[in-house]
Amino acid sequence: MRIAALILLGLLSLATHAVVVSGLYDARVLVADQSLANRRSGIEQAYQQVLVKVSGHTSTLQNSQLQQEQANAESMVSQIRYVRGEQSQLFLQVSFSASQIQALLKRAGEPIWGSSRPLTLVWLAQEVDGQQRMVMDDDLIVRSAIQNAMEERGIPILFPANDLDDELALPVERLWGLFRQDVTLASERYPVDGYLAGRIIPSASSWYFAGQFNYGAEVTQFSVQAESAEVLALQVADKLADTLASRYAVTENAEQSADAYVIQVNRVTSFGDYQGMLNYLSAHIAISNIRVLSVNKDEVILSLTLATSWPQVWDVLALDKRLKETDQPNILQWQP
Repeated sequence: MRIAALILLGLLSLATHAVVVSGLYDARVLVADQSLANRRSGIEQAYQQVLVKVSGHTSTLQNSQLQQEQANAESMVSQIRYVRGEQSQLFLQVSFSASQIQALLKRAGEPIWGSSRPLTLVWLAQEVDGQQRMVMDDDLIVRSAIQNAMEERGIPILFPANDLDDELALPVERLWGLFRQDVTLASERYPVDGYLAGRIIPSASSWYFAGQFNYGAEVTQFSVQAESAEVLALQVADKLADTLASRYAVTENAEQSADAYVIQVNRVTSFGDYQGMLNYLSAHIAISNIRVLSVNKDEVILSLTLATSWPQVWDVLALDKRLKETDQPNILQWQP
């Protein structure tokens, strides 16, 4: 299921939350036929896609250890099948073992970006016959290219409704000019963690994008040019993935993991809360071990073995809003 399909406009009334992205260890690649040679080539391409999606960085593919392991990619496959596309193209659908991919990235010293990822709102305008216009639902080339590229990089996105409220809040000329204050105000109605705003200029020989990625107080401005909408979209997705993974992807720190980090979690009022809280923390990519030190009424004291610093661990936990900080250090509240 596509990431974008999981994000419904019915969420508009809810508070901002990270999105749990599925399919991080899956990839689909185009193949010419079902021959053994094309199967092997397809698995290697899928292996590269998954490494980028899980690490968050295309630079991961330059790691010599991961390049050497590419020949053994088939041994990490958990499921494989052929599927037909809408135009009868043949695709190889490959699923890899999450534990094997994670172990491989750790051995290679590369980061691992967990499945809880920020949601990004995408505002786009494009030039058509010399006129600027919003990218709408019927702009299939641009919309499909962006959606597919973001999915390939594991970035959950939401397109604006492009209704009257949006038209009044953000006229196309204001988006084209990348006026940050206007885009920020127009984005406030959406339950997102950040937004991408950009303009696209297509021509007979190339596609050009200029835009900005706003995440919290950070603004990343960039421009890219490519020979097609598909390649352009991948370059845009790479910029977003690099920015987000630099903050949220975890590279194991041997010195850090040697020390336990103690926290207290309050408002754990039932066994269901207790089990849910432990399961939630255990699923965090940077928490390798949890030891319960004590339980007193609705207070649980835990000793955590972390792969990285607590501030980076908390950055990811804060996205989900399952735990809330208090005015006392290392004392949190469970939000069932």
